[in-house]
Amino acid sequence: MAKRKKSYRKPKSKIPLLTVAGLVPGIANMQRAYTDKIHGHATGIANLGTEAGRIYIGLDRRVIGEGSFNMAWMWGGTFPIILGAIGSKVAGKLGVNRMFKGLPIKL
Repeated sequence: MAKRKKSYRKPKSKIPLLTVAGLVPGIANMQRAYTDKIHGHATGIANLGTEAGRIYIGLDRRVIGEGSFNMAWMWGGTFPIILGAIGSKVAGKLGVNRMFKGLPIKL
């Protein structure tokens, strides 16, 4: 009898829910900057870029050549993502993900 070939299944990729939830504040801030033009630029794209730089990098480049860094601005974008990733890792270590085994998400 011939040996049966062992089948290989690629593991399914799951979406970390808490990390995605961490993206929500940054997206909301950028959408607000795009529609309300809060930074004084003529176009929404320029406002969106300025806001993205502020909340993800902490750098405000509205005045050319003079960038000001403020870590508190990052609470609107970068830190929620990091906290979501840490929460996702902790949930995995505690076994919370096993409760959601059948769902296409993981915490």
